[in-house]
Amino acid sequence: MTEAWEEHMAGAEDDRSFSILDAERELIAAILVDNRAYRAVCHFLQPAHFLSPRHRRQFATIAAAVEAGRPVDLRLLEGAGRPMLDPPKIDPLDHALMIYGSFLGRAAVGAAIEEAAPARVAS
Repeated sequence: MTEAWEEHMAGAEDDRSFSILDAERELIAAILVDNRAYRAVCHFLQPAHFLSPRHRRQFATIAAAVEAGRPVDLRLLEGAGRPMLDPPKIDPLDHALMIYGSFLGRAAVGAAIEEAAPARVAS
């Protein structure tokens, strides 16, 4: 995925009602409430899969702490932006799959745009 595509998608984050950003925010909040939620998703979900740069930083911070054996709570994210304080009850795996699916969709669209770009220039 190109930087231009990532910037375009990150700029579009305010254009949605319930969006992938809500899923990202809720997953991060769920992990802060119960650190076991991280273990449910860490085998496939990576910071790069998040649309929001802030959520990428937050998830990376959480991952580093959990992998180092440190507890994760709201204080950990003070420099990475404030997450949702009163998260709804969610299934972390469902939200992680939404985030990952959205990432795959953005990657596919970005690849299609890149593939079509040389054809447009040549014509």
